[in-house]
Formats: sequence, C-alpha cells, structure tokens
Amino acid sequence: MAKSKNKDKAPKKALSYGNLYSQEAVTQFLINFGRQPDTDEVLRKAGIARHKLKVLLDDDEIAQAVETRIDALLATPFRIEPSDTNEAELLNIELKEWFFEIASGSLNALLFGYSVQEAVYEFKPDGYVGLQWIGEKPMQWFEPKNDGRLIYRQDGTGREHEVDQKLKFFLTRRKASYEQPYGKALLATLYWLFFFKQNGFKFWAKFLERFGTPILLGKVDTTDTGDMAEALLNAHAQSVLAVDKEDDVQVLTAGSNGTAGSSFDMFHTVLIRQIQKVVLGQTLTSGTDGTGSRALGEVHENVRQDKLKSDMRLTAPTLQAVVDALCLLNGWQEHKIILGEKPKTLNKEQAERDASLFASGTRFTNKYYMREYGFQEGDLAEPQTQQPVPQFTALPQRAFSFAASVKNLSPAQQEVEELTDGQGSIELLSQRQVNQLVQQSETPEALAFNLMQLMPGASKTSFTTNLERALYAGDVLGYVTASGGK
Repeated sequence: MAKSKNKDKAPKKALSYGNLYSQEAVTQFLINFGRQPDTDEVLRKAGIARHKLKVLLDDDEIAQAVETRIDALLATPFRIEPSDTNEAELLNIELKEWFFEIASGSLNALLFGYSVQEAVYEFKPDGYVGLQWIGEKPMQWFEPKNDGRLIYRQDGTGREHEVDQKLKFFLTRRKASYEQPYGKALLATLYWLFFFKQNGFKFWAKFLERFGTPILLGKVDTTDTGDMAEALLNAHAQSVLAVDKEDDVQVLTAGSNGTAGSSFDMFHTVLIRQIQKVVLGQTLTSGTDGTGSRALGEVHENVRQDKLKSDMRLTAPTLQAVVDALCLLNGWQEHKIILGEKPKTLNKEQAERDASLFASGTRFTNKYYMREYGFQEGDLAEPQTQQPVPQFTALPQRAFSFAASVKNLSPAQQEVEELTDGQGSIELLSQRQVNQLVQQSETPEALAFNLMQLMPGASKTSFTTNLERALYAGDVLGYVTASGGK
C-alpha cells in the first residue's frame, strides 16, 4: 500500500519543479497594460493600420477574387447533427436566417487576420431563445490577446474591459500565434500588388494624356517661333494650318505598337496573375500563356476545392460557437454543425441486387460504381483480364482413333466408335509412366508416337487426356532436361 502512495506522489513531485501549469516566458506588461503593437512587417513598412486594408477591396480584381471564395463558402450546405430532434429543427431555422452574416463575417478573418461578431438574443414565439441580430463589429474596437482573451476599448473614454466569448462575442482568427495574436491578414500580402497596380494606372493615364493625341512640330528659318507656336495651337482646335513654303510642320505620335503600351500590358497582366494566385491559389491560365488544358483545369479545380475546405475549417468553429450558445441558453443537448455535402449512404436493396447479379455472372463497369455508389476516380482498380487456359494442340482437331485405323474402319464407323468410347472410363497413366514417357521423347511428335505404342487400344478420350498430361510435364521439365535424366 505504501508503494502505491509513492507512485501517486511521483507525478505531483515532478510537477512541483517549475511552472508546469502556467506559461513562464511572457511579457506581463503587454498582456495587462496597453495595446500590443501590430508586428506585421508589411503593415509596418507601409505605415497603415490593419483595418485600413479595407481600401484594397475597392480594387476590381481583388474584389472579384475575394467574392469567388465568399460565394463558394456561402453555397456550401450545412446540417445539424443529431438531425432528428426538435431542437435541430429550431437551430436550422436560426442558422438559415443568419448563415450569410456569420459565415461572411468569419471569413473576414481571412482578409484582415481576425474578426469579431456580436450577438443579440430575443425570445421567439415558439418559446425558445433565438437570435435577434448577429453581425461583425469594427475590428479596431477590439484587441485579441495572446492568452485567448478579447479586449474591447470604448472610443473616446479610454476604458477597456474583457468581453465574454461564450455567449455574446465570437472571435475568429487566422494563423494567429503567440507573437502575433492579431493573425495573418491576406490583404497585407496583397498590399504592394495593389499599390503598384494603382500607381501603374496613374502612370498610364499620364502617358495617354501626353501621347494619346498627336503633337505638332513646326520648324522655321528664323529664331522667332512665336507665330508658328500660335498657329499650331490654333491648328489643334481648327485642324487647319497654313505655313510658308520654307517652313516645315510634322506630326509626332506614339506608335500603336510602341514599347510603352506593350510594357504596360505585360506589367498589368503579371499583377493580375499574382493577385489571383494569392487569393485563389492558382489561375486557369497560370504559366500557360492562355492556352490552358484539361489537366490544368482539373488541377485548378482541385486547388479551388482545397481553398474551400480551408475556408470551411476557418469558419466552422465560429458557427459551432453560435450553436453552442443557443444550446446553452435554451438548455438543449449538444448539437454539431457540419459543413459540406452529406456523404452518400449505401442503398442496401440496390447493393443486394447488384451482388446477386454479380454472382449470376453480370459484370458492371467502373463508371456504374462511380455513378451509383459515389466512388471517385482512382478508387476502383482496373478489371484484370483473365488469361485463357493454354490448350495443347499438338494433335489435329479431328475425330480419330488409333484402334480404328488398325481395323481399317470407315469414317462413319470411326465416329460411332468415338461416341461409344466416351461412355467408358478413362485409363490414366501413372506419374512414373508419364515421367518415363517424357524422358524417352524429344519432340511432341515423338511423345505422341511413344504414347501410341504404350496405349495401342486406348480410346480417343483416354489417349487425349494422357497426351495432354505428358505434354504439360514435358513443357514444364523440358524435353532436353528430361531426356538427360536431370
């Protein structure tokens, strides 16, 4: 008994050496006092606050790529498990009404690093507590701490307090770490692409303003160019110009295939591809110069599915937190929300029918199994073709009988002999006789002749059976090896 007590004290004694129940490498000043600085290098170099990244969503290419991911998430079906309870029906009603707000608000954590939503409850006519409103609040009002707390700071008052994250507020973070509790913002990665894209358009607008209309160049023989300049200015408005025969006027325009235009097109195309790669993971024409292919399209679709699964994993905890809050307020049992298509269940009657058909000899193709049972490409192995059983054809395929040949029977009589032979028993040689026969023969013809000498009165069936046995033994052992006695 004393020995067991010592075992119980051992782990407690081990835990007494140091702060094993709490974090030791912490900075208490940053946790308890003041707002922790944003350590994102992109935001620091750009000199902007995290919530100011919202301006990037005004760009057409970024907005479209982001909308693609949001639309894919909002189109994802969901279900409540267990689904056969009255509480599940009520939860479905609440989530169908507020799924757009909760899912889109949670996905903003992908763009800005974190997002905070607040819920307001009310009593429903059916006698339960439901959602009156839920939505995202400005992220700059809140500060996630690296110990999991969420701090709310009231504007203008300087007051701050920790908020409840179980019923009232719901925090979503993306790739948050102890050093960076604010998470990793996808729009921060896009900032410099957005910066160069916007400034590139400004440069292009200035270029078109300067070179989009032709420039008139006038040459005069005298040093007084005032009259020529005034005439050229009037020519821009009237499109008519009269000069002396000794003067010269030329039109300067930027070529349609000039280097400036093609360089801008290349610059703009590269930026668009980079934006699409960052947000969508890959574009259909990435690296193919617009040619595309079926294989590349399949890869593109797989990448989109991976991004969708990532977004589902990001938003699922927040949706589950809302479900848990409703269950807690109403005293319901725990329910789980599951995103994605419901797996296809097995139709027992169809499976039994197909098993019976398969036993009767019916064979189905892989396309049938993929369509009816939900298998994916590569799940089913290719059917193996059965190799035909080798048949020995050393003897001609005709009705014959060595005994009939000796008796000089007619073909009709030989056929009658063969029919009667099939009714008798088959005489088989012993294994020793077969081995001796193979050793005495070097060719299939010699083997047949020696067998005829050994069984002169054998029927066709007996002779053919023994010949096939001997031919098989000779094929395995080899005629030369057998004749050498090895």
